[in-house]
Amino acid sequence: MSRLALGVLSLLTIGACGTDTAIDADRSGDGDAPPDGSMMPADGAGRPIPDASLDPVCDQAKLHSDFAWLQANVFTPSCATAMCHSGTAPAVGLSLAAGAAYSNLVNKGTSTVTGWKRVVPRSIAQSYLVVALGRTAGPAPRDGFMPLGAGPLCVGKLEAIERWITAGAPP
Repeated sequence: MSRLALGVLSLLTIGACGTDTAIDADRSGDGDAPPDGSMMPADGAGRPIPDASLDPVCDQAKLHSDFAWLQANVFTPSCATAMCHSGTAPAVGLSLAAGAAYSNLVNKGTSTVTGWKRVVPRSIAQSYLVVALGRTAGPAPRDGFMPLGAGPLCVGKLEAIERWITAGAPP
């Protein structure tokens, strides 16, 4: 085999070992271990959870359940990004940009799953946002768990969203 062919084969092999976070449909979602066998903890959907120590906002999240903090530290940087939930034609008709997110989330039906609301105050189990983040049972998002194209949110941020909903999703 030529040196070039060996180099290409090596690169392909290394790339195949990378960061695939696809969910195994047969996985129970117990959250005890990630599907790839690494030591990184997994969320309820089996996706690896980033190391919160690398993101100081994850530590701060433990102290928050307020929408203003969620907007500034979760929705704007992780969701209201180009090609996602912002701009004139946001994904699935859901803008999570500042000034629009709250009215587009609370007590609003989803545009992709009949019978579900995006956020039902005081009910994590009935809030499709929590399903879309892979934290509770429900119909899986058609394009994959959120945020698409990025690693899952750290546990601190996810729990801050859940505390906000449990507290009645106040503005």
